Amino acid sequence: MTRDVNEALRAIIAETFDVPVDVVTDDTVADDIDGWDSLSHTVLMIRIQNAFGIHIPEAVAAETATVGELSAAVAEIASARV
Repeated sequence: MTRDVNEALRAIIAETFDVPVDVVTDDTVADDIDGWDSLSHTVLMIRIQNAFGIHIPEAVAAETATVGELSAAVAEIASARV
């Protein structure tokens, strides 16, 4: 499931910021992508929550620095929901 979550998450990020999906790696941080600021981060979190049918606590959203960390958090939250 983690791999599927990672691929889906990378696709959501790529679509949100209009970048090629191969630009988004596990090591990508917000500063690596033009336009990823606090407002667009909120939009991204809403899109992720809607796509996975989960709620991401604000603390988790703030603590995840890389896409890989965010992916792991989303996978954990989604698996706890099942």
